[in-house]
Amino acid sequence: MEKKIRSISITQFDYIIRNVNDEELDIQGHPHHFTEFDNEGKPLKEIRYNRQGDFEDMFTYGYDAKGNLVRESYFPEENELAEETLFERNESGQVIRALKNYQDGSVDTTTFEYNESKKLVKKITTTDDGEVDQTETFEWDEGTLVKHEIMDGEGEPVLHPDEDFPQPNQTRLTHNDKEQVVCEEELDENGDVYMTVNRTYDNDDRADEVEVFIDGRGRSISRHYFLKYSYTFFE
Repeated sequence: MEKKIRSISITQFDYIIRNVNDEELDIQGHPHHFTEFDNEGKPLKEIRYNRQGDFEDMFTYGYDAKGNLVRESYFPEENELAEETLFERNESGQVIRALKNYQDGSVDTTTFEYNESKKLVKKITTTDDGEVDQTETFEWDEGTLVKHEIMDGEGEPVLHPDEDFPQPNQTRLTHNDKEQVVCEEELDENGDVYMTVNRTYDNDDRADEVEVFIDGRGRSISRHYFLKYSYTFFE
């Protein structure tokens, strides 16, 4: 029987030049990410760490008897709850309302609307003053999303999240005989590789190590590091 994962710890190891006159590298490790799961494989807690290995933020999650997500809590400090979102669902398990509670006592409410095919067609977020903060609409064609618009409270368009950041020109993937990605390369408009990610897996096909090379090309610091995965399991 396959073991159920209780937690995953990811440690980041950076290759550091000792000094400007020494070409040898030190390897320095620090926490990168931690995730804890319940015995059904659902995440209960996620902790992220910054590049110095210090706590950055944490999310915790709660579920109902059917395994549906009903609570998401955000902690910018380990013992400081800043935001908590509560989800209400219909009989089909779809989220119909989300209440985001802030530390100052204010609440944002998001309502969700679906079409006859149970596809999400509209999300409206209002403040606790009843003012519309944001509206998202989704248009579908036979199950395929063909249009997604986001409007602010004034009815002005907001950039789609995917449009806020430039996307890589090309991604080149190499798979092993199990169809797992073992190498991922990001190429620029000239076809030159500026980032390489190499992945290895353990005997149970779980992620083991991820090695990353980023060429700063004189515009930023080039980086070389690897992530090491470790697991705990339910008995």
